Amino acid sequence: MGESYVAFVVELVFRGNETDRLSFGEAHRTYWKRMAARGILLGGGPWRDGTGELLVCEAPDRRTLLRVLYADPYAQAQVFGELRVREWNAVMGHVVLAGLERTTGGAGTHERIRGGVAALVPPAVTAPAPPAVREEAAVREELTAHERRIATMMLDGLTNKQIAESFTVSTRAVELHITRIYRKLDIRRRAQLAAAIDRFEAALAC
Repeated sequence: MGESYVAFVVELVFRGNETDRLSFGEAHRTYWKRMAARGILLGGGPWRDGTGELLVCEAPDRRTLLRVLYADPYAQAQVFGELRVREWNAVMGHVVLAGLERTTGGAGTHERIRGGVAALVPPAVTAPAPPAVREEAAVREELTAHERRIATMMLDGLTNKQIAESFTVSTRAVELHITRIYRKLDIRRRAQLAAAIDRFEAALAC
C-alpha cells in the first residue's frame, strides 16, 4: 500500500502586474498539467474576476505541497503576492468520486496506490525505461486518483455498498468507477485486482 495523502485547497492571490502573468502564463499552465498527470493537482483554475486562482491538490503533507507550489513558474516570478493553503475534507456527494478530475484526498487521508513522495517533485533525467515498463506505467497513470482510492478500499475488503456509504453516493456510482478500473487494468473481477496493482507497482519501482 501507499502512504496517506491529504487534500488541500490552495488560493493564489495575484499581484497587480498583469504583464508578468501573461509572460509566465504558459509555463505556469504547463507546470500544473504535469502536476495533474502525477496526481498532485486534482482541479483548479482562475477566479472569474482574474484576481487569483484556486487549486485543489493532494500531497502527503503540507511541507511537500509547499515545495511543489514554490516550484511553480508563477512563484519563481513572484506573480502571486499571497498564498493560502488549507487542508480539506471532501466527504459527501459525487464531487468526491467524479467532480474533481483528478482525486480528491477525500475524507482527510486515505491509503493511496501510488509511487511515493518522490513522484511529487520533478524527477532527474534518467535513461528511458524498457518498453514493457513504459507500457505498464502508462496504463497505471491512466487510473484517476478517485479510481486509485476506490481500488485501495476494495483491496482493504470494503464492499461496494460500504464504499458508497463512505462517500455518501449511490452504489451505482461506485460500480461505474469500478467498471472503469477493471477496464483500465484489463481485469474482469475483484479477485484479480491485487495482482494487477502489484504488477503496476513493480513496474513503477523499476
